[in-house]
Amino acid sequence: MRKTIKKAVVTVVLASTVIGLTGCGSSGVFSSSLNGGKSSSKVTYDGNLIDADVLSKTSKIETIIDNYYYNDVDDDAVKEGIYKGIMESLDDPYAEYYTKEEYAKLQEDDSGEYAGIGVTVSKDEDTGYVRAVNILEGAPAEKVDIQPNDVIVKIDDYDILTDDDLDYLVSLIRGEAGTDVTLKLYRESDKSYHDVTITREIVEYSTVSSFMIDDKIGYVRITQFIDNTDELFEKAVEKLKKEGMQALMIDVRSDPGGMLTSVVSICDYLLPEGTIVSIKDKNGKVEEEYKSTDEQSLDMPMVVLTNEYSASASEILTSALKEFKVATVVGTNTYGKGIVQSVIPLGDGTAIKLTTQKYFTHDGNDIHKKGVAPDIEVELPDDYTYKDFQGKNDSQYQKGIEVLKEKLSK
Repeated sequence: MRKTIKKAVVTVVLASTVIGLTGCGSSGVFSSSLNGGKSSSKVTYDGNLIDADVLSKTSKIETIIDNYYYNDVDDDAVKEGIYKGIMESLDDPYAEYYTKEEYAKLQEDDSGEYAGIGVTVSKDEDTGYVRAVNILEGAPAEKVDIQPNDVIVKIDDYDILTDDDLDYLVSLIRGEAGTDVTLKLYRESDKSYHDVTITREIVEYSTVSSFMIDDKIGYVRITQFIDNTDELFEKAVEKLKKEGMQALMIDVRSDPGGMLTSVVSICDYLLPEGTIVSIKDKNGKVEEEYKSTDEQSLDMPMVVLTNEYSASASEILTSALKEFKVATVVGTNTYGKGIVQSVIPLGDGTAIKLTTQKYFTHDGNDIHKKGVAPDIEVELPDDYTYKDFQGKNDSQYQKGIEVLKEKLSK
């Protein structure tokens, strides 16, 4: 198994508010900032943030608290609040400070096992709505009436606000195995609200699933790019090849993204030699250019299925396969998240996350807030439900099969 990129101390992440696995977290790499008292003011950092005036004012505030505040003060909580306040003051919806506990949980999310309900959730950067995106097969959420695209409006007694951070909401949904969580959901299709109560369980999940559609066409679905997704993907494709696969459908619909290393490794496995994605800093300087080698490529017809929730790392994969002209993209325009967050440890068990770079596709395109357009646009029918996934009423899936059959017939 090839591993072309090693994980660095700074974890590069490609999915943020667009993702988070409830209970599964955001694969240890995508998360939003934790909720707290948010300030509406923004700070422009000029390199002298902690100057004499700031220290003087902080000292005055501390003196006033010591002399007049009625209740006891938790010094550690105050310090954590200062660190969080610095990150929340940035004009960056993805910026966040992680306490030791939060950072440990973030790293835990990469393991593929967690105590929760088994739902992938995403947060729309523009509306602030938090939606269910995927329901993991065999997970507790499958036992209740929750569907992809349902908007989560309340978690137990907590009413969700549009500026709440995704990791905070994920932490409310997660909990000890055997305990219950109640979600209030809004279903736009019938404009109705309803509650579901779900018992949390230890959930093991795989981000890759695969099968043969017929005797020639193989199918691989990627639900998220975490630490081992590239290895699982390669194993799945090699297994399908042994079963006679001559054409491949890759489904990244509702895949919120994930780790840069994982998606680049998958692209390297699929593509001939060339640039996969370029990463530029805030000054437009190319900091990193990720390339596929000539060691391996998949020489067969391919289709990629996308929708409006295919984001970030999913868009890197989609754009690379499209721009290398090795696959036909079928579905709808992708989400449009072309910026990169880095999780940077601070050396004491805590960490920060902030937007550090923007990425550009193989052809040099900036897809942020634009997305990747499909080669063949296919909308799902109005009467489509999540139970139709991979079935006759899944028009995107069926079109993908049609395209691959046509390619095989030539």
